[in-house]
Amino acid sequence: MRSLFYVTMMALGVMSATVVADENIRPMQVYAHAIVFNSPSRDSSVQVDFSFSLDRKQLEFFRPDTTDPSYYGRVFAQVVVFGTDGLPVDSANTYFSVKVKSPQEGKEETFTLFNRVSMLLKTGLYSARLTLIDVVSKRSGTFFLDQIEVVLAPVNKLSIGGKTLAYKISVATEAQMADRNVRNGLKVLSNPLGIVHVQDSSLFIYSELYNLVYEEGTDSNYKLGFSILKQNDELFIDLGYKHRSKSGKTAVVAQEINISEWPQGKYKIRLVAVDLESNQADTTFFGVVRMPDYNPEVATLTKNSSTFDPYDTLSIEVREQLVSFELIELQKSTLQYLTMVGKTNFLDQYWREHDSDPDTPEIENRLNLIKLYEYANRHWSVNFEKNDGWSTDRGRILLSKGHWDEIDDFQTPVIGNPFTVWYDHSIKEGVIFVFEDKHGFGDYNLVHSNLEGEIYS
Repeated sequence: MRSLFYVTMMALGVMSATVVADENIRPMQVYAHAIVFNSPSRDSSVQVDFSFSLDRKQLEFFRPDTTDPSYYGRVFAQVVVFGTDGLPVDSANTYFSVKVKSPQEGKEETFTLFNRVSMLLKTGLYSARLTLIDVVSKRSGTFFLDQIEVVLAPVNKLSIGGKTLAYKISVATEAQMADRNVRNGLKVLSNPLGIVHVQDSSLFIYSELYNLVYEEGTDSNYKLGFSILKQNDELFIDLGYKHRSKSGKTAVVAQEINISEWPQGKYKIRLVAVDLESNQADTTFFGVVRMPDYNPEVATLTKNSSTFDPYDTLSIEVREQLVSFELIELQKSTLQYLTMVGKTNFLDQYWREHDSDPDTPEIENRLNLIKLYEYANRHWSVNFEKNDGWSTDRGRILLSKGHWDEIDDFQTPVIGNPFTVWYDHSIKEGVIFVFEDKHGFGDYNLVHSNLEGEIYS
């Protein structure tokens, strides 16, 4: 198990004698997930925790003054929540501080920091963007979350909420009760991506039960069932049921699960709760990936979808290529240094913000772009794999401007090399693009256009 550390809150101080972090020009890597505590005790809003983690070695540390021998890192964290229309609906932020004894301690490998930002949201479907900024170095990192479904638990039905996969859960000491990661007396160090190391022997899950049937002074029980499913939903391990006594209408589930015998792969932990008085039940799942190391450069668990979207079958490399001509330089630079998971979330957020028709479940302009991408590769690729046509001049214009309205193709001109002319009447008063095959190998280059910003000859 990695070394784990919880971040405590401290006031910002005067900064001096900074210690520079490695690769401080790169964006910080941060991982997050949203935890919905949909207790029916709230009649109009739901508490949502945006729990996140990052490696401590990414921060710069400084000494506030010469009388304090310790070094400190300062981080600003902000969450912006978006509605289905892509517009921001709420935000929350916090500062936190990290203390180390020396610069060498701050650079220790695999030392993880945990924290969270909380807010109350109305019921609905949301996405969110978490941004962390190292106040000392000014480095930042971003993580995007989509499909955050916020619903209230039904008033008279057993319900499971607040589900959290965790690296570790422990009983909080009296001194830790004010820590942000303490809930119901338990300190929960959440695992945002659901990734565990092959050398880890256990993992933890946390959740809450709502609407248990309970009368004070009576002896009543509920039971919890745990089972492990493989990626294809085939049963892997049945851990059976455990009976527990009720102490109220709500209950906390904190369970350690032995994973020492699990092979590498993707799994689901199924939790079933049954109220023995009402005979009501509820079920929830936790996604887990067991892999050789902690490298988060893996695809997230396959999302359940009622419709087929060709975009879901594309590799992260192809997804980057699709938007390569639409992103500004700052976005390209940010995308370059993100992890695979970070890139996936970045691009998902990009398409939510650029959906040509947000009122439909499909992203029509993205589907059209995929068709253009496939057309370019099929007709203009110069390699045997037929996958680089998108990067040619014709591919770039096709993906950024769309299909031509008219085309003149001159394969055997009287003078000069083969060339083709595209006419697009939809841009301003009409534009042309002239592509020439200078070397006779079918690799046409743009040699002239009257569109501002393109080559003019």
